[in-house]
Amino acid sequence: MRSVCRLALFAVSAMAFATAMAAPVGYSVNSDEPAGDSLYEIDLASGVATRVGDVLSPLGSRSDIEGLAFDPFGRLWAVDDESGMLFPVNTDTALVMGEEEVGIDGIDASQGNDYGMSFTCEGDLFVTSVENQSLYSLELNGDATLIGSLGSLGARISAIAAYGNPARLYGLGNGLVNEGGPLDNRSLYEIDMNTGVAERIGPVGDAVGDYFEAGLSFDAYGSLWAITERHNGAVNLPSQVLRLDLESGTGTVVSTTHEAAGFESLAIAPLAGCDVAAADEPHRIPAFDKYGMLLAFLVLLGTGMLALRRSRS
Repeated sequence: MRSVCRLALFAVSAMAFATAMAAPVGYSVNSDEPAGDSLYEIDLASGVATRVGDVLSPLGSRSDIEGLAFDPFGRLWAVDDESGMLFPVNTDTALVMGEEEVGIDGIDASQGNDYGMSFTCEGDLFVTSVENQSLYSLELNGDATLIGSLGSLGARISAIAAYGNPARLYGLGNGLVNEGGPLDNRSLYEIDMNTGVAERIGPVGDAVGDYFEAGLSFDAYGSLWAITERHNGAVNLPSQVLRLDLESGTGTVVSTTHEAAGFESLAIAPLAGCDVAAADEPHRIPAFDKYGMLLAFLVLLGTGMLALRRSRS
């Protein structure tokens, strides 16, 4: 009997390990490709990126998609910096739903904004501008409203993600100012959605490689994920996939993408934390991915077979 109990304890421990290794699937865009952007589906646990297709609009191809985010209805939205357009994207075909594509009004488009982008569970859309170091609310008709004062973020934040209902908004600072230049802030922030002020939580740490911009998204279980854009001169390098600690900002490298595509956006469905109060901490307990489920199944199967064998002997 004691042996069976020990085997059961081992099975539970192995399942906990499998859970810790779980990771979701996210979407990103190779926004550094001069011929036009492509949408990718990325297994965040392994870094395997599967190309969905070119992001094509009735108005032409899109070549500088900086932000991606799922809305509460499960639709993927994108913002293109070069054209200044906001639009939904079909995740099966990568085609732009042209009838809902709109121009953004209210954000200076004369400089690169390198937008971060996130929806809340209430359907409110927020974007950040690296150039203006500012937070904006953005309507689906393209109207943008500055939150707080211009520059109130106080940091170059090109990736944001909301969690909870009411929402708490987090942002990830850029890594490098420019090629061969100094480091930027490389830190995780929490952003006040009423004032547009960003409070620094902490640096991502030395385990995270040099990067320029990033994408940020919560999964359904409250874990905060990031993907980094890395390149050397005109040559893109594989991106790192990170899990970020909300209390310290520290990043753990989970995988490296097989594609060197200049990923600087990230969207994970479904929209996270909609049944979690703003005062609650995100759970940060990931569910099994396919590898975790397989491992758990094998462990439980082996435990059962051993228990049966011992009970017969």
